[in-house]
Amino acid sequence: MRLGNGRLGGQLRRLLPLLYLIPLAYVMRPIFWAPLDARFFNYFHSKRPVAPWTEVAVVGIDRATRNELLEQPVFPLSRHTRKHAKVVRILDEAGARAIVFDLALGADTFDEPPTEFAEALRASDKAYLVMSLREERRSARSGDTAVLLTASQPDSLLMSASRGAFVADVQTDSDGTVRRFDRDARLTRLGLESLPERLSGMSVEGSVPIEFPSVGETVPVVSYRDVYEEAPDALSVVDGRIALVGLVDDPSTDFVTVPRLQDIGGGVEAFGLPGVVVLGAITETLIRGAPIRDASWPVTLAWMALWCVACVLLMSRTRPAAAAFTALGVIAACLVATGFLHARADLVMPGGLVLGSLLLAGAFTLVSDHVGTAKELHAEEVENARVRKELQTARETQERFLPDEIPKVEGLDVWGTNVSSLAVSGDYFDVLDLDGGKPLIFTIADVSGKGLPAALLMSNVQAGLHCHAFQSDFDLKLTTENLNRLVHRNTDPGKFVTFFLGAIDKETHLLRYVRAGHDNPILVSRGGDVRQLDEGSFVLGFVPDAEYEVAEAQLSPGDVLCLYTDGVTEARSPHDEEFELGGVVRVVKEHRTDSAEKIGNALLEEVRAFSQLERQADDVTLVVIKVG
Repeated sequence: MRLGNGRLGGQLRRLLPLLYLIPLAYVMRPIFWAPLDARFFNYFHSKRPVAPWTEVAVVGIDRATRNELLEQPVFPLSRHTRKHAKVVRILDEAGARAIVFDLALGADTFDEPPTEFAEALRASDKAYLVMSLREERRSARSGDTAVLLTASQPDSLLMSASRGAFVADVQTDSDGTVRRFDRDARLTRLGLESLPERLSGMSVEGSVPIEFPSVGETVPVVSYRDVYEEAPDALSVVDGRIALVGLVDDPSTDFVTVPRLQDIGGGVEAFGLPGVVVLGAITETLIRGAPIRDASWPVTLAWMALWCVACVLLMSRTRPAAAAFTALGVIAACLVATGFLHARADLVMPGGLVLGSLLLAGAFTLVSDHVGTAKELHAEEVENARVRKELQTARETQERFLPDEIPKVEGLDVWGTNVSSLAVSGDYFDVLDLDGGKPLIFTIADVSGKGLPAALLMSNVQAGLHCHAFQSDFDLKLTTENLNRLVHRNTDPGKFVTFFLGAIDKETHLLRYVRAGHDNPILVSRGGDVRQLDEGSFVLGFVPDAEYEVAEAQLSPGDVLCLYTDGVTEARSPHDEEFELGGVVRVVKEHRTDSAEKIGNALLEEVRAFSQLERQADDVTLVVIKVG
């Protein structure tokens, strides 16, 4: 598939690497991005506001209960059957919607049958017990290892008296933190059910992020002792709620790491909760309909692709520092948006994976653009070197069109120069001494435009002039008219040449000339009088059949004839003022007693000083003839 060479094609080529960079981010996820996923979950979850807990309450066997109410030895907690029976009756009378004992109530934990406890459970008809799964690895004679999964069941008497025992195990992530409630597929095979699903009536498919309490909005916890003593405040808390009875205030035996900071009592905050509180948080999360959801893989992929495309398209191709800052800005914006989805829109994105894909896309684009730009710059440098070489060759060729040496003519001091604003010039001058009593022929011309096209056109004018000049019947009028037709045929409309052609008789110093739209040459006498040679007609190339007339001027000893192109009169100062014809007249008058070369050089220096430029904006050509 061809993507084209335009700007759109270039942007599409920059996006193509995303087709393998995003899959690469997925491949790298277990090693690099999964730990970041967990950290981002913790951070974004900590920013999530927590609604008041209305469905569950924890009856905590706290330190005061263990020290002041329960007989010694306190553990195992199942041995206090009479007190548990009384608490069941009190909770039932207080209006608890369900009663859950998050305690190990296996038959081996009782000294005698828990008859009274069982009767209390049966009377309430709303009690639930918990069981846990236990994995046992067994090695066969063949050397294979089998995993045997068993459930630790409560005492059968209690089981028959309650609504049953349900699994309360919660899976942790690789860092030991509980973040999600996952449905264990093994439960179905064993004919078991999880306690949170049973209490909420919700069947979980896949993994559900858990809503955890915050420091300011905790799951209600009342003391087991206060319930036992029928404290009104404690009983009002459990009214209409699911009451979960379990161990609290004992981080050494039942403490679960959670992703956000918790108030664990006594002014202490930590990333952890008692297991029974976590069980309550999971249960209410499901009762609320599991409001927080993990984004599906298509949504996650689209989210990653969107930000990666934005990152690549916004990054500058030619400014690495700006591109790096842009990539960092896009990453920051993406993380803010991802956090907003988690904290406010109830949609959990894998922040580490998203960050990883952006880092890969940004780094790859930065490096590839740098390499591509370096290649382009190298190619441009090679091309520029080739063009410079060609222009140098063109300049050397053009210089051959200009006089190698100004002819020495007795009685006439002649000097000329051409200063190009670019590598090649569109100006032209020439001085021809044909000997044999023929006049001295000189010319100056200026092609519209600059650079190589103007130089090529001027080469045609030079060739045409030389073809006529060396003819025995050379004529100023005929030569100019033929050159006009030549320029008209060989140029585009709008292109033209200003032209001045003159001939000076070596004996009489009579000047005969034709002016075709060129700037008026000035003739300065020995005494300082100034005359403009303004007779003339159209520029070359405009009117194919234009007729040109020959004018005359008698030159006297000490006269200075100065011919120039508009690069002299239109030179601009830093204040945007033009040098103008007045500047030419002033300099020639001041230096009229000097040689032609000194007059010309003085004029060049004045123009440079006026414009304050090392290289003029336009071509500058001068011809100075002084009569001796």
